[in-house]
Amino acid sequence: MAPDMQTQTTEAKAKPRNLLEVKGLKKYFPIQKGLLRKTVGYVKAVDDVNFFVREGETLGLVGESGCGKSTAGRSIIRLYEPTAGDVLFRSRHLGGEGNGLINLMGLPPDKMKTIRKEISMVFQDPINSLNPRMTVSDIVGEPMFIHGQRMGPETEAVIVNLLERVGLRPDHLRRYPHEFSGGQRQRIGIARALSLNPQLVICDEPVSALDVSIQAQTLNLLQDLQQDFNLSYIFVAHDLSVVQHISDRVAVMYVGKVAEIADAEELYSAPLHPYTEALLSAVPKADPLYKSDRIVMQGDVADPSNPPSGCYFHPRCRYAQEVCKLKNPELRELKPDHFVACHRAEELKLEGI
Repeated sequence: MAPDMQTQTTEAKAKPRNLLEVKGLKKYFPIQKGLLRKTVGYVKAVDDVNFFVREGETLGLVGESGCGKSTAGRSIIRLYEPTAGDVLFRSRHLGGEGNGLINLMGLPPDKMKTIRKEISMVFQDPINSLNPRMTVSDIVGEPMFIHGQRMGPETEAVIVNLLERVGLRPDHLRRYPHEFSGGQRQRIGIARALSLNPQLVICDEPVSALDVSIQAQTLNLLQDLQQDFNLSYIFVAHDLSVVQHISDRVAVMYVGKVAEIADAEELYSAPLHPYTEALLSAVPKADPLYKSDRIVMQGDVADPSNPPSGCYFHPRCRYAQEVCKLKNPELRELKPDHFVACHRAEELKLEGI
């Protein structure tokens, strides 16, 4: 084999194919006032977001509360109808274009229903995301029923297997959500998400409402399921320690935009964006004698309905210069698989963990 061909083959093995590509995704919520509900502005919850997810990997999506993480996840699966952008997905059931990817934007309802067999979601609140009037059997089996599977002994056997796989017992089938703890409810939600054998699972802060010990159990369960079911995850969270534990790559969001994307180890050790550096400085250290050098950001988070000119982070950035106030930085690749949206990324020497 020629050296060039051998190099290409090695690279192909090293990097799995992209399962999902998000390009220019926007979600604006209208601000309406007056008796006639006239639209007077927009909340730019997600504003030109770009990233990709490879087959079998976990992409962590982090940032402060209100930065658009959950909205981005819900817009991908079209629980929120995006304002603009493209979401390209490698579907098993629908044929894609030359690269094997199909654009989910504008798909008719029948085809979007097919896609929802392949992309599922685990919601943040394990109490309100489960119907209190339905038994566990009905909750986990509902996606199968919606997609045309008959409910019978075979389906019940599948449900029992899913419950056992997430750490619940067969006798839990006939119980209701209020009879379970928070961690058990989240396991029911995970079983429901896996009921149609998806390729991609969007986890919307699945452990934020749980105790620390239960968080660890749930994270380990998600990692085990990823191996067993060959899953890819988009893991939305604001806890950087949790994201570091579970993610292969991490995307940092600020006021609806992606500030930085990189391999988890590299991003935590050598960040390129000042906002990432500030977030990492706030991560608690295990050593009680360690003197924290936390970076205290001045001012408030930018208003997504009236964002500042230029870089949205410049009013709080200690490295900001005039160009930051005037020009919006583009997300660019400075190192292999390390993307950053900062005018001064090449010259700054930032501290990681």
